[in-house]
Amino acid sequence: MARLVYFLVFILGLVMIMNITGYQDQKIDSTKFDFKKLAEKNTAKAEEIKKLMAPKKKVVVVKQVEVQGPLVELTTDQLKKGAALYQKCIACHGKRGEGKRGQKAPAIGGQHNWYLNTQITNMQSGTRVNKVMMTYIRKFSAEDIADVSEYISKLPYMGRK
Repeated sequence: MARLVYFLVFILGLVMIMNITGYQDQKIDSTKFDFKKLAEKNTAKAEEIKKLMAPKKKVVVVKQVEVQGPLVELTTDQLKKGAALYQKCIACHGKRGEGKRGQKAPAIGGQHNWYLNTQITNMQSGTRVNKVMMTYIRKFSAEDIADVSEYISKLPYMGRK
């Protein structure tokens, strides 16, 4: 037991000596403490903090709106009928066929008409199941499908929003 006590005292002594030698590296500053300088530093920092916390000025950028013509020039009867049929589709797919994520509606603007025709036909026949679309396309004839597919294929590709 005595050995353990001697060992602990020895270790404690080493720790104390190491701490004392560490204080020799400390620089001693004998200048007087100046409260005025400290107050000036604090007010400068407070001003800087106020500047950083101040609300940012909003920059408003005004864009020129270009008046554009119709999305698709309705030059044929097929495109006119397709545009009329597509009015039901705007709610989900958007005016430009850009689709809407919230409604899980894909971007269809600019898609090939043969692809659209195939997909709508497959939904009508039940090969592809889409209950939401079925309510809109249930009564489409083959000619209606061809018309709306042709119109959608003429829309500019916008990607999904």
